[in-house]
Amino acid sequence: MSAEAPRGPRAWVRWARVAVAVALVGVLAWRAGIGQLEPGAIEWGYVLLGALLVPLSILVRAYNHALLLNRPERVLSLWDAFVLAVVGVGINLVVPTGAADLAKAHWGWRVHGNPEAMVISSVLDKLTSLTALAAIGILGALVADTPALAWVAVALLVVTLLPFVAPRLVPWHLLLRVLAPGAALDAEKIAAVGRPPLLLLLWVYAVSAGAWVVTYAVMWLCCRAVGALVTPAQVLAFAPLSSLARLVPVSVAGIGVGEVTMAALLGRVGVPQDLAALAVLLSMALLVLAPGAVGAIIIARGRVREA
Repeated sequence: MSAEAPRGPRAWVRWARVAVAVALVGVLAWRAGIGQLEPGAIEWGYVLLGALLVPLSILVRAYNHALLLNRPERVLSLWDAFVLAVVGVGINLVVPTGAADLAKAHWGWRVHGNPEAMVISSVLDKLTSLTALAAIGILGALVADTPALAWVAVALLVVTLLPFVAPRLVPWHLLLRVLAPGAALDAEKIAAVGRPPLLLLLWVYAVSAGAWVVTYAVMWLCCRAVGALVTPAQVLAFAPLSSLARLVPVSVAGIGVGEVTMAALLGRVGVPQDLAALAVLLSMALLVLAPGAVGAIIIARGRVREA
């Protein structure tokens, strides 16, 4: 079967987002003095440790998805869920957050079947991840004294909780018709997957929060790598705000938007702009570009096998 994802925005919109991402990254590279770095400007041991944590971060997210996916029956192994998570990062390089998760669900259905579990669990996985992010973001916004972002996080928290508080509001059948066209659907399975038990849901939220903490540990290591003296608590307070900023669909995968936000927040605690810019560029390379490239390769190889 073809692994084509649903069509995204028009070409000029995608290219506009690419232009914004390139412009923002270019500004950060200029501030960081890329090309003029002195030997020893980066402590590569910290970068290596951060790189080792990236697969762990993706694995925790994959486990989180598997918790929702493999009920009431086992659909994917943890390894297959890990590969699917990496594919999602690859899709997110060219498709905005949210739409990328839907495209990942479509890809997962094409490859593994079981449309009810694949599509619904992918949506719930994204919602629980955003809920955990919003909760951490509220604390971060209060610490950073940014009440506007705190209210954005509160709004995100409320919206992402609604499908669990009022599951009948979610048009699962319509969503499945769009993302898994032509698939034979089982109403009982839709109901079972779409309403996870409370204890499972609480565990999923905890795992989601843990995944974010591992991700932000990579950011802190990147700060240490360039000599930016920030505490883990400061990074944990600021990083969720950069993740929230990345949700604004003005650039490809939010690239540049989250990094500029994080650099600005680091500047508020006395980090020089060149070190802040270099740190966020390193974290972008580790957390977005590297796994995204691997995901793109997996997608491309799948298409070659089907050709």
